Amino acid sequence: MEFRIDTLRPPILDEIEAEFSRFKERSILTVRPAREGGRFAGSEAHRLNLIRNLAELKPLFLDVELSTLESNRAFLSGGPRPKLIVSWHDIARTPGRAHLNSIMSREVAFGGLAKLVTTANDAADAIAVLSLYDRPGKPPIAFCMGVNGIFSRVMAMQSGSPVAYASLGGESTAPGQLSLGQMLSIRRRLHDA
Repeated sequence: MEFRIDTLRPPILDEIEAEFSRFKERSILTVRPAREGGRFAGSEAHRLNLIRNLAELKPLFLDVELSTLESNRAFLSGGPRPKLIVSWHDIARTPGRAHLNSIMSREVAFGGLAKLVTTANDAADAIAVLSLYDRPGKPPIAFCMGVNGIFSRVMAMQSGSPVAYASLGGESTAPGQLSLGQMLSIRRRLHDA
């Protein structure tokens, strides 16, 4: 279960900790900046401090952007090292396969799980992102947003993605995100086929 801390106004650590404690062992905590499609409205310094504090809660995963980690090499040192999802988003388009592979290699260097999310402008974009599942090593979390990317979300589940993203109650956090009910229905149909 992913908790999008960036959607809270304002995110208050004590309240987050109280609500989060029962989901701790199976949660992903995310504080996504606007530049990567998130809704965090505070300063970057405040966001980084919040992420450091969230790491101390010991979630299953802490989702941190590749750009954040690359520009703050010592960012999570000194405290407990959380399991990471190192994420990268292009909310406008899908770059070519060589660029996608380069990004994934940079993510893998930080450990944890690599996550690449782009916007599909056509089916070829979704296929390019799904090609990342052909790489040796741990499978990534890789799919596309938008109407043209919906099938990549489904195929990511079939390709070994360690995490699938669906919305609860129909409120999606990204274009093309399916509801939990839709994802479960599709998954049942694929397993029965």
